[in-house]
Amino acid sequence: MKLKKDFKNTIMDSMVVTGIGLGCFYWVCESFMYFFLEPEANFFQYLLGPDIFQIWTRILVLCLLAIFGSHVQYTYNKRKADGDALRESEEKYRTILESIEEGYFETDLEGNLTFFSNPFCKIIGYPRSQLIGVNTRRYTTPETAKKMNRITEKLLDSGMTENITSYDVIRPDGTKVMLELSFSLLENPGEGPSGFKGVLRDVSVRKKTEKEKHKLETQLQQAQKMESIGTLAGGIAHDFNNILMGIQGNASLMLLKIESEHPNYEKIKNIETYVQNGTTLTKQLLGFARRGKYLVKATDLNEIIDKSSALFARTKKEIRVITNLHESIWTVEVDRGQIEQVLLNLYVNAWQAMIDGGDLYLRTENVILDRSYVKPYTVEPGQYVKISITDTGVGIDKTTQQRIFEPFFTTKEMGRGTGLGLASVYGIIKSHGGYINVYSELNRGNDFHYLPAGVG
Repeated sequence: MKLKKDFKNTIMDSMVVTGIGLGCFYWVCESFMYFFLEPEANFFQYLLGPDIFQIWTRILVLCLLAIFGSHVQYTYNKRKADGDALRESEEKYRTILESIEEGYFETDLEGNLTFFSNPFCKIIGYPRSQLIGVNTRRYTTPETAKKMNRITEKLLDSGMTENITSYDVIRPDGTKVMLELSFSLLENPGEGPSGFKGVLRDVSVRKKTEKEKHKLETQLQQAQKMESIGTLAGGIAHDFNNILMGIQGNASLMLLKIESEHPNYEKIKNIETYVQNGTTLTKQLLGFARRGKYLVKATDLNEIIDKSSALFARTKKEIRVITNLHESIWTVEVDRGQIEQVLLNLYVNAWQAMIDGGDLYLRTENVILDRSYVKPYTVEPGQYVKISITDTGVGIDKTTQQRIFEPFFTTKEMGRGTGLGLASVYGIIKSHGGYINVYSELNRGNDFHYLPAGVG
């Protein structure tokens, strides 16, 4: 086959010589014919012709054949060059399409695929054999298919390229992938629109990264906000405590100078009671402000959880407490009394979320947190003990989650809470160099908090 093709190219490349050769062959044939018709003629008459007319006729035929051969050769070479250029352009175009990460495709006006690149197959997760002639709406979500119907109608009217930032595709394994699509008309000159063309980009990784970045920024902002509130709360608590001590001192002096039968005795005693209540609030504020860590020593958190949960279970019969405590839990350097306060506050918070009773799950485990994980919480990486407290309550909405650790913020009705329980939990955990995270879903609220592991 290659030999025939090379022979053909050789013949076409030498078409001028071929034309001249054919002209000479014609000349020789004419001479032989004249030889048989006029045997008595001489050699020059055989060679040139019997008269001047025959001579010029042969020369004209020779020239015509040479010109014809030259034209055929020129036409062939031009078409061959155009064909080579077209194949080279197509190959270059295909190479570019296959080398970019985006997937290119073309469809007819009905949305059936007529051309697509290999990256296109990779992005949507289907093999090439399953996509030939397939309508694009078959691998998109119903919402995306409806949206594309509207966009194609708009595109046919305006002719302007449409950029779709949310183009959802369902892969063969059932997973949904979020893509971006640049969509435009495919037009033939003088014939109008013949279909559509588009470029797909897989943005699922980018979207996930942006979501994680936003989450980290939100956590960092929340930590900074709580830090500022803690500083403010600590200052207010100290000033308020000084005022209370002044009231307490004066009330005590008045009681020393009057008898119990005095009509104002009970009122002054009430003042002392109110002062004590106010002192309790200031202690909680100081706990939130991380200024109340006192007796720190190596402690087994499993022991604290066992005792505190048993006490809570005896008082709240409608709550079933389920523990899953790590046997070889690391010891931590904590104030035992404050950690007990943290746990009881979280138990009570869970109980209040389970109106008709429910399950309270308590779990401990050893974890090692790297720098990238703890960065939003402004704590040091390393070994931590993780305490997970999970309830089956009504859950917490996203808006409330952002404020539950703020002092005096409460969702309870007037008179049922001060809004300092979770605020003090936050402050105590932070004062021990740990942090607290809250996750919540409908009918399932999870509280995770971490304490740094020390040498006990």
